[in-house]
Amino acid sequence: MGKFQEGWNEARAAAEAAEAEKQRRLERIATALNALSDTLSADSTALTEQQLTLKMEHGSLVLKRLMEPLAGVTFDPDARAYKIHKYAVTDGSNEDEAKDVDECAAKLGAYAYSVKT
Repeated sequence: MGKFQEGWNEARAAAEAAEAEKQRRLERIATALNALSDTLSADSTALTEQQLTLKMEHGSLVLKRLMEPLAGVTFDPDARAYKIHKYAVTDGSNEDEAKDVDECAAKLGAYAYSVKT
């Protein structure tokens, strides 16, 4: 095998390894966000009463009231933490972090109450 072919094969192997790692990372993110969605579905009656909906959009779970997005949640697999991006903050930080599903669901509930109109 010549040097060209050797370089080609090394580059292909590196690209395949990077793609496989990217897919594993995306799967961890999807699993975490699905777990959050499942946890929040236990409160589906409360969400409906408050006219709140959940929708997966562009790699995040978005909490909406009617058509207005209130917050988006992403998952950072490196930090193993949920990142809550608050869209309707009037005081304080517009970002929050939760270490597990239950903490994230509770923080979303508290935030949704704080912006209740």
